[in-house]
Amino acid sequence: MPFWSDVKKYISGEGDLARLTEDRINSNRSFKRLYPLLKDGVLELLSAKLRWSNEPVEIISQSVHGNLRLDDLGGTIRIRDALHARVRGEYTRVVYPYFSEEPALSEEGGRLGLWVMQQALKKLNADDMRIIDPLRKTFFSPQTTPLQGDEETVFRERYRSLLGEWERLKRE
Repeated sequence: MPFWSDVKKYISGEGDLARLTEDRINSNRSFKRLYPLLKDGVLELLSAKLRWSNEPVEIISQSVHGNLRLDDLGGTIRIRDALHARVRGEYTRVVYPYFSEEPALSEEGGRLGLWVMQQALKKLNADDMRIIDPLRKTFFSPQTTPLQGDEETVFRERYRSLLGEWERLKRE
């Protein structure tokens, strides 16, 4: 997650994301293909947001972490190092990245991700939570991707299915 650290520096005005990305690539050539794509997506998402509002953003130094325990399924979903920012000193945003190239994060996946964030980060305002997918230059929020009420059921079904697939693969 070095790239996510660089995004936080950029948002807080502590560095230029293009330069930080270039430095990461120079330190590890395996970043050469993916990091520029992530950088372009983040910059496009941020510039679109700033065009709407031009609001000053301050990174809150306290990292955001939380767990969603699924004791009956023997699992724990961890939210680690979510970006926590104050905008105009008036409201906050909690942003979690989705960096996977495949599969693209679907609307249902975004909705389930928001539900997990809300369950794992109970002390924070659910309306402030966002998931960004910089590779597709999109984001998910409770306003754009409202919860439908079946998220826990759907999430548990998907999780159970993954556990079954994992067990099958281990036997092979």
